[in-house]
Amino acid sequence: MGPSSDEIDRQRKETRERIDEDFGALDQRDESNAMRYGRIAAVVVGVAVVAGVGWLIYRKINRPTRRERLQSLLIEALKDLPDSLRELPDEVATRIKKPMPSIKVFVNGKDEAKEPGPLKSIMRRVGPAVVGTASGALIGRFTRSSEAADETRSSDPSHD
Repeated sequence: MGPSSDEIDRQRKETRERIDEDFGALDQRDESNAMRYGRIAAVVVGVAVVAGVGWLIYRKINRPTRRERLQSLLIEALKDLPDSLRELPDEVATRIKKPMPSIKVFVNGKDEAKEPGPLKSIMRRVGPAVVGTASGALIGRFTRSSEAADETRSSDPSHD
């Protein structure tokens, strides 16, 4: 004969209890794994934030100088230079092959060269010297600081 109903119920209860224990152990393992992965994620995010802040501080402290920026710009320009140098001879050759236009200027409808009058020739010689002297005096006046002007006035006894 087969097992009695009491024995089958007892085996069923034992199996259920064993399965419940296994599920409890699996739940605990899942919870501990979740905690472990959460901690790992928090550490990774923290390290990334610290590294980002450190990099920003480093860039703020060690900014490239004007010289370094200019060098990098020149290097970038020189990288493109060989291509433009290869095209340069063709461009120059096409410009040289074109004939230059001839231009003849007539003043007052006359074709003859005219010498300037005596007053104009004197002004052409004297004018640049006068303009240069006047502009130098104006520039000197405006660039001199007010302190220097005050010192010269106070040292001069005629202003007292």
